[in-house]
Amino acid sequence: MPPPIGEVLCEFDAALAETPHSYERLIAAFRALKLPADVSAAELSHLLAVCYRILQLDSAEPPLDLTGDLEAWQIGHLAACARSDIEEVMYDRNAHTRAWIAERRAWFAAGDKETPEGLNDSQLPPALDIPWDKATAAQEIRPFLKAYEAYFDENPNFHFQLCWYVSRDGYPVFKQVVADWMAELAAKSLGTPGMAEAIAQAGRLYDKEERDETLSWVQCAGDVLSLLDHPHPMVAAASARYLGWLYDNSIDEEPGAARLADMLKDLAARPRYRAELCGAFVCGFDSACQGLYGLKADKRLEGAGFDLDRWVLDGLAPEKEEIYLPNAQALWFYVHEHYCADPAFVTKLIEADRAWIAMMCATELNEKVEGMDAVLTRLAKDSDPEIASGAQYHLMRYYAHGD
Repeated sequence: MPPPIGEVLCEFDAALAETPHSYERLIAAFRALKLPADVSAAELSHLLAVCYRILQLDSAEPPLDLTGDLEAWQIGHLAACARSDIEEVMYDRNAHTRAWIAERRAWFAAGDKETPEGLNDSQLPPALDIPWDKATAAQEIRPFLKAYEAYFDENPNFHFQLCWYVSRDGYPVFKQVVADWMAELAAKSLGTPGMAEAIAQAGRLYDKEERDETLSWVQCAGDVLSLLDHPHPMVAAASARYLGWLYDNSIDEEPGAARLADMLKDLAARPRYRAELCGAFVCGFDSACQGLYGLKADKRLEGAGFDLDRWVLDGLAPEKEEIYLPNAQALWFYVHEHYCADPAFVTKLIEADRAWIAMMCATELNEKVEGMDAVLTRLAKDSDPEIASGAQYHLMRYYAHGD
């Protein structure tokens, strides 16, 4: 039984008041925090004030300077916990699981079958009943949203994840608040434009996949293929993901449909959002959770002139960094899992100026891989400290002591 939220908030206050500050005490408070469904307005305000102090955001409380007491990684960990708890106040991270449980329970009930014991959401954190009206919620969450705006010059897509999850799974009052915020951003020309419309359009495509809604090729050409060139990356990726799902469900057997190999080549030659489209297609196609192996093993590609290695390299060009999209998996993720034991291909990634992805491949397995030591040695000399340090640590951990 977790301690009452009031006790945890008092522990936060005590930990924040003491000097020097204790990472262990603060992180223990975060671990003990469990929000009850009937959390009070005062408790929510108190929690946000604690999180804002740790994040050093403008609020009624003075910001907290931990730099003299804690190491950088400890400060980063506490900040990540604070952001996570703020987001937990805004949306239900388990909404998708709750919906699946409800669907399964309804299926058993419709068939006059006994519902399996334990098929309920009692083991999940409860959904919250937010006790604020829109004006209060907007005022309380304003420091957090304002902090997002500071990142837009560097990354205009910084708010994609927050807006997607709150719009889709947010508690009603925060759905309204974030909708107003997106409208405000649009009016001030901040961030990537067209967010509200993009989330709605991408969400409709996502829901079609969730409902197992198939299309004819004619419908696909009009409703899906046309969106691959959409200016907003979330919509373009949503169309590619749904397209991947349609091909996984054999839409290429429809009259006039493009062959799977031809569609893949088309995606990897697109002038815009190429990696995002390829990653999203694999995400939709990958019903068996095999990643790129699902493509490699697909019999439709045998004798079709499809080269997976070449397709990946083409898909990763020309943009060096993929946009993080909350509605589809990134291509680099599939690449780093599929090629983690292939030093020859990892070398090709380095030569294609994709050293970070190469490092992720080379350090994926927590064991020695034959031939990967030379690749890691090369990466350890990279000018990017993140790449170099990752490779150096892996060399020391798994390759420095022989067999």
